[in-house]
Amino acid sequence: MAVAKNRTTILVVLLLAIAGAGFWYWRTHRGGSGDNTEQAPPATRVGKVDPVAPETKKPRDGAIEGPTRVQIDDDPKGALRLEGQVVDAEDHGVGGATVVISSNPPRTATTEADGGFGFDNLVPRAYRVEARSKDGVAGPVTAKLTEKSEPVVLKLHPGVKLAVTVVGADGKMIEGATVELRGMSEQRELTKAGVATFANCVPGGYQLAAWSEGKAKAFQWIQLTTGDDTARIVLAAGAKVTGRVVDEKGVGVAGARVRYGGASDWSQQSNDRLDAATSDADGKFEFAALPAGTFRFSATHPERAPGSSPMVTLDGKTTRDGVTITLALGAVVKGRVVDTAKQPIASARVRIGVVTNKRAMIFDAPRQAYTDAKGEFEIRGLPKKALAAVALHESGASKNVDVDTTNGDARDVTLVIDVTGVISGVVIDPQGQPMENVQVSAGPDFASASASVDVDFSQWRLRGFPEELTDSAGRFKLSGLAPGTYLLTAAPAHSAARRGGGFGGPGGGGGGVSAKTGDTNVKITLPPEGKVKGKVVFADGGAPGAFTVSVAFTQEPGNSDGSFLIDALAPRQYEVTVRGASFMTKSVDVLVESGKTADVGTITVVQGRTIGGTVVADGQPVPNATVSIGRQIFGNGTSSNANFGPMGAGTKHDTTDANGKFQLSGFPDGDLTIVAEQDDVGRSRALRLPTVLPGQTELTLTLEKFGALSGVLRQGGKPAEGVFVSLQSTTNPGAIYGVASGADGAYRYDRLAPDTYKVSAMLGMPMIGMKFYAKQIDVPPGGNVTVDLAVEPGAIGVDIVALPKTGKLGAGVVWLATGTVTATTASELQLKLAANGPGAYQLMIIRSGEPAHFSEVAPGTYSACVVPYPAEVKGMAAIGYGERHSDSLMAYCKPFVINATPATQTTTVTVVLPPYVPDQQPGGGSGSGSGSGSATP
Repeated sequence: MAVAKNRTTILVVLLLAIAGAGFWYWRTHRGGSGDNTEQAPPATRVGKVDPVAPETKKPRDGAIEGPTRVQIDDDPKGALRLEGQVVDAEDHGVGGATVVISSNPPRTATTEADGGFGFDNLVPRAYRVEARSKDGVAGPVTAKLTEKSEPVVLKLHPGVKLAVTVVGADGKMIEGATVELRGMSEQRELTKAGVATFANCVPGGYQLAAWSEGKAKAFQWIQLTTGDDTARIVLAAGAKVTGRVVDEKGVGVAGARVRYGGASDWSQQSNDRLDAATSDADGKFEFAALPAGTFRFSATHPERAPGSSPMVTLDGKTTRDGVTITLALGAVVKGRVVDTAKQPIASARVRIGVVTNKRAMIFDAPRQAYTDAKGEFEIRGLPKKALAAVALHESGASKNVDVDTTNGDARDVTLVIDVTGVISGVVIDPQGQPMENVQVSAGPDFASASASVDVDFSQWRLRGFPEELTDSAGRFKLSGLAPGTYLLTAAPAHSAARRGGGFGGPGGGGGGVSAKTGDTNVKITLPPEGKVKGKVVFADGGAPGAFTVSVAFTQEPGNSDGSFLIDALAPRQYEVTVRGASFMTKSVDVLVESGKTADVGTITVVQGRTIGGTVVADGQPVPNATVSIGRQIFGNGTSSNANFGPMGAGTKHDTTDANGKFQLSGFPDGDLTIVAEQDDVGRSRALRLPTVLPGQTELTLTLEKFGALSGVLRQGGKPAEGVFVSLQSTTNPGAIYGVASGADGAYRYDRLAPDTYKVSAMLGMPMIGMKFYAKQIDVPPGGNVTVDLAVEPGAIGVDIVALPKTGKLGAGVVWLATGTVTATTASELQLKLAANGPGAYQLMIIRSGEPAHFSEVAPGTYSACVVPYPAEVKGMAAIGYGERHSDSLMAYCKPFVINATPATQTTTVTVVLPPYVPDQQPGGGSGSGSGSGSATP
């Protein structure tokens, strides 16, 4: 097959990094509950509270406070009561609604006839609260419970109807399969005609779990927004796995909780509370059926440090015995929390976590417990490592205190609540009236001058992201803040939950206010939200069938007649993207005004290119193979169709019929990437399809036996845990894959097409700088190869200045690459970087003409490459714009030498700012991206 110049955008690696970070945020946030929340308006009545069975006190994996995952011991019995009311759109009380609160374990209540509910015996902290009824859903909202807290009001709005189709590996629907929708609480349904329906779901992030007799349990992450939604889960055969939890001497450990997680397919993560096995008197544990794949088995115990097995590769058919998890005797950290007068503080939260790389995005969750009436705390079963502890209380927080348990227990730790920094203010509407029940969130201010140096994610992971609901006077107070600059965002509670939270969420555009610790008169003006509507049609006026509409990170299905409406949008400029299986993706720009509905009019779409053909293996057609086609294809270590949320939205998929045939439509001009795979057979090599290629509907994709790749990642000679390891073909970087290293530094790709790959350890984030340490490896058909990676930082700081010949640079992507790289376009640069071989690379997004600062660079010959963007392209719009215009976006590369001295060196790259090229409708119809659609109340 002819090979053409790759068109994949420079943003492909950037997308993977964001996707990995996004997956972490989505998995750990799922609606979030802040550390600092006050809740307003009135309600007084009490509902019936479901009894909670007593449980052994243990860490609960996945318990959440704020956008950080925290292993929280079961709540002690407290003295506080949270009351509230569920009301409808007209503020009438709703009886019979189910209310869920994020206590540990979660508890539910049923509202009385007037909508009243209450929860007793709670400890003071922030809780998430949500409600479900036949009339709609409410929340989740965050409520900070204190002795003076006001009742919580939950106002119902339309929920999401979710239909989950469950099929076997043969593609046939499975009757009577069990499907669980796991959020703050669990909902369970059985499939009928292969489909399980959840009638009224609270928008937010969930884990789906499904299983049936003779099949292994499968997991999938899903984000629900509004309207109807669908999901599909494939169940595979499974085989029994048995093992043993032992101590350092090999003696069985009873009462350990064992769970498993995918090492190659990281979406397969069991839940500690719902899926774990408990070891018996001899330490034995058993899982009845696990599928083919590579897993890690981990265990926790009240008196022992957490431990995990080496990676275990299963075939899903053969019973696997002898899995061993060694749990060393854990450390005990004991101490007390006091105020600055050395008086004890009761009911303070104490979090203790392992000290990690401050730029790492994947990490073990910290443990959390509470102080007693004397201000004392004790947490057992901690790892014997360098730890950090922090105390959180409504009056403030402590500094992070180093606690080294490497050589044993730490029994006299004092945490002083002396971090009492405050940012407070008011949220008002455009008329100056205070707004209640608005969620205000604080996060890193990446735009501040020192952000690229000072942002330490280890602090956020341990402390959480402060969130607060405004009271009836519109006031908010974020307390316990360390000195620094924060970015405050605000969103109405209902849209914050639906759109992914105020901090960074699409609905949170009403803030964006930079504030420093100590600011006490911050004013956030939050205009009424707006909407976007429109209609998608073919040129002949026909509806396009099933399609989705994306605005920022929100993706919702359109209606059968081609119309769509998306609400709860903060007023600002957006890019609206429509995608469907039968037409080319189309994007239009629109200005959403406060309190109005922006009408983008009729978006005329065209069928575009059709790609089709046959998937074969050993010369025979392969039925039930998955074919993926797109500009970029994102995968993990097992599949080319990883769940990256919006990052993989542009890729289309088809399943071959009994004759191995496939066909997909709706592709634009330009190079595409195509991959086919079948779990029992193999995968085709990723191919590039140029615009002009005879026989695009008669392709033959040949499956070859899967290869496997594994290795160990080290930093400073020691195993490096929680580092993203990416993989790209050196000839076609349009398909990119990612896994993470485990506690032993090991990583593994179970299923790869035979090819030559560039394998990179990735550290950091694009906003503050990313580092890549890469090697190159050949993976033969059916082979199992090994490549170890090492993070080998240097000591030099390098500033790369992008200097426009004319004008002012708004944003751009800057690379620092080993060796000499030359490229003239963004797409060519991506291809050259993939083929550049082993070495060290760094990436950074620059804003407002600031230099890109790269740290830890070793001396040598490098290239500085800059891709400037038009000033009109801002935020997430850069992703879609870069994908569509990668051939025209110019790249500017300059080779230079970095010497051993001085400690900081600078080079300048002269660039020409590109003009903005708006998308145009086929035939010049309305909604052509001009943003001039009418706005109506």
